[in-house]
Parts: sequence; structure tokens; C-alpha cells
Amino acid sequence: MARIRHIAIGTNDPEATAKFYIEGLGLKQVGEVNSPTAQGYYLSDGHVNLAILRFKYDDPATTEGGVRYAGIHHFGVEVDDMESARAQIEAAGAVHRPYPGTEHMAARGNVEVKFSGPDGVTVDLSEHGWLGTHEGESAAKTPIQM
Repeated sequence: MARIRHIAIGTNDPEATAKFYIEGLGLKQVGEVNSPTAQGYYLSDGHVNLAILRFKYDDPATTEGGVRYAGIHHFGVEVDDMESARAQIEAAGAVHRPYPGTEHMAARGNVEVKFSGPDGVTVDLSEHGWLGTHEGESAAKTPIQM
């Protein structure tokens, strides 16, 4: 089965964005990028590679039908302790984003606490992870309500 191992974030300030994810989530810098198409950093939590990229021109910056030099929609991070994780990410400059529908999340067993990072990218924190992220977990176990 395929596993998500890489997420890329476009940014106009790779240094500040990398610093945010290193300080806010405890990711480690594992490499640098300076290719003909982009400059930036590779970060990792040991399971997923997070590329922080400043694109050098329009073609490689094109995604989802348009040129986007900054951002993805969102990504989620499972944490051991919400209180300490929240304090850490806010100390790094994240802004909490209250989210309607928290009650529905609690009913299905996973509350995602949302924050905005430096380029407006949403980062979800969860103590319980997401359906399908734990080996042996059944998709039929938890119905998803939209």
C-alpha cells in the first residue's frame, strides 16, 4: 500500500517557513534544495518528507490549475500531547484557527485543532491521528460525517 511520505509547501521565504516547522513541530532539516526550478529545504519527522520550496519561475509553481508560489491546502500532524504541542506551535508563531464542526470531529473520535503557519498554510494537530494512519485500523470502524 502507498504511504504519504512527501508534502511540498511553496513559499516566498523558505528560511522563515523552515524555521517555523522546525521550531513549531520539531521537524529536522535533512537537506537543502537549489535546483534550476526551486530553492529551499527538506525537513522530516522520520516518516514524511516536507519540502519547503521557493519556485524560481511560473512553470514549476503551477498546480491545481494555476500558478501558486505559496501554500498547500493543509496537512495534519499527530501529536502525543495536545497541550504541549499547541504551546510549541504557538510559540513558533502559529495562529489558532477556531473551526466550526469540532463537535462532529469529537463524535467520530478525532478532534483536529487548526493553526495557520507563516504562509497561510493550515496545520492540523490531533492526538488521535486520522483514519487509516494506524496499521490494522478499519475504515469501516468509524463512519465519516461531512
